[in-house]
Amino acid sequence: MHLAFLLRHPPYSKQHAREGLEAALAAAAFGQEISLYFMGDGVLQLLPEQKAAQLAAKDTSKMLQALDMYDIENVYVDRTSLQARGIPEDALAIKCTAIDSKQIRHQLATAQQVFCF
Repeated sequence: MHLAFLLRHPPYSKQHAREGLEAALAAAAFGQEISLYFMGDGVLQLLPEQKAAQLAAKDTSKMLQALDMYDIENVYVDRTSLQARGIPEDALAIKCTAIDSKQIRHQLATAQQVFCF
C-alpha cells in the first residue's frame, strides 16, 4: 500500500511535525511504501542545526536521518514553499527532491491514503 504524508507544520510549534514523522516511520516499519511531502512551514523541518533543546522540545532531526534506515526514499519538498521562505534547495539537512505543486497533486492522486500533519 502506498501512503503519502503531508508535513505542513514547522518543527517545534506543536507536535504535528513529530507525530507525522513518527507515523511515517511506523508505517514503513510495517512494510508500507511511504512518500513524504514537506510543504508550507513544513519545509522548516528540513533546516540543519536546529536547536530544539533551547525550546525544551524533542529534536526531530534524528528521525529525518533515520528515513534511509526505514527505506523511505520518496522524500519531496515543495519548491514554492522553499522559495517563499528564502531557503535554497541545497541548504536542506537531508536529500529531498524539490517539485512543484502540480507534481505533488499528481503524485498524491496515486496514493491509497494521504495523511496530513
